[in-house]
Amino acid sequence: MKPSHALCMLALAALTACGGGDDDDGGPRLTDLAVTTSAHSGEQLEPAFDPSVRNYTLRVQSDIFGVLLQPVANGAAVQTSVTAATTAGAYSTTNANTDVAAPEAVPLAQTLGNTGYMVKLSQSYAAFDVEYVQTATVTVADPASGEAVNYTVRIVRDNDTAVRARFGAEKVFTGADGTAIKYHIYYPPNYAASSKTYPVVLAMHGVGQRAAGGQPADMVLKRTKQATIWAQDSEANPAKEAIVIAPQANTAWASSDPAGGLSADGQAAYELLQSVIATEKADASRIYLTGLSMGGNGALLMAESYPATFAAVFLHAAWAGQPNSATVTGADYDWAGIKQHLDGRIRIVAAEDDPDVRHPAYLNLVKQLTDHGIGFQNKLYPTGTFFSPTAHFVWIAGYADAAARDWVFSLKR
Repeated sequence: MKPSHALCMLALAALTACGGGDDDDGGPRLTDLAVTTSAHSGEQLEPAFDPSVRNYTLRVQSDIFGVLLQPVANGAAVQTSVTAATTAGAYSTTNANTDVAAPEAVPLAQTLGNTGYMVKLSQSYAAFDVEYVQTATVTVADPASGEAVNYTVRIVRDNDTAVRARFGAEKVFTGADGTAIKYHIYYPPNYAASSKTYPVVLAMHGVGQRAAGGQPADMVLKRTKQATIWAQDSEANPAKEAIVIAPQANTAWASSDPAGGLSADGQAAYELLQSVIATEKADASRIYLTGLSMGGNGALLMAESYPATFAAVFLHAAWAGQPNSATVTGADYDWAGIKQHLDGRIRIVAAEDDPDVRHPAYLNLVKQLTDHGIGFQNKLYPTGTFFSPTAHFVWIAGYADAAARDWVFSLKR
């Protein structure tokens, strides 16, 4: 062997013994890559982060619209940047798929005080019907040496098509006053042949899924998990089997927030619930009510109108009275009825920096319950917890909380 060749072989062996030259030569690299979603349910990179590993997968649930990446480089002068593979499509039904195949830089909006990069995931109508994938490239560059390396994170969002299909075709219910509302309903496995009765969950959506906003009824199931999460529990665990009703409001669930009154849509939703209780295999001692935003307000109004119906009420970004006006007291609500029938059976989830149902509205709701001696559970997420789309979407974490769902199902009349 020539001396020069032997020296080369020795150098290569030494380099191999050190783990290779690409990652240990002092060049730019990441020392950490944290990932967070609005579910706050412990999502992790696959495989676990290692500076020498360049490619990762992150699996997230179907209602995630943005992932926060927080890369840490191996030096103060080393720079990081993130580019997404596609421009995230808007929430649209008129354009079936608004995604376009064009890269974009994705810095996180600084208004929430976070650091890092928010990788946006599509909210377009068609994106909910597939296992949506967005690929983020994290570039780590050293301006002094001109060296740069890339890490990729392949973000895979769950496709809930199978569980949504279990809700069956869109149906129409007509209330006593002639108001017609669309709805979907889920029945647990082996329901037709079963001789037992089942809990019932009535899930009331927010303003974004109203028929008046141009949304088809299946967007109630697609964009949020307020209905499908209970069906997923039902499919996975016989102890959590339930009938789940997902109605769609034409315009609103409430007719008069300050005084506390259901609209025609809200009343029709309650009559739909009563129809299911009367005609299906329902356990009348385990009727559960949940809602988010406008639906949280509607659920509270339904609970005060018919408090003896429900075993538990699970509210997200809700209010009593008005969400953001000077008059938020809800003084005309029937708090006495709630006290009599729902004491200790209410759970409230809110975000301190919710831009739509602002903190005073949450404080007012808590005060009303406290002043009237009504026991409740509450979960207030501090400022900066949520970043996508806004802190108003606190229900993403609220419904992802398995312990909270278990608490709901533990209660009966």
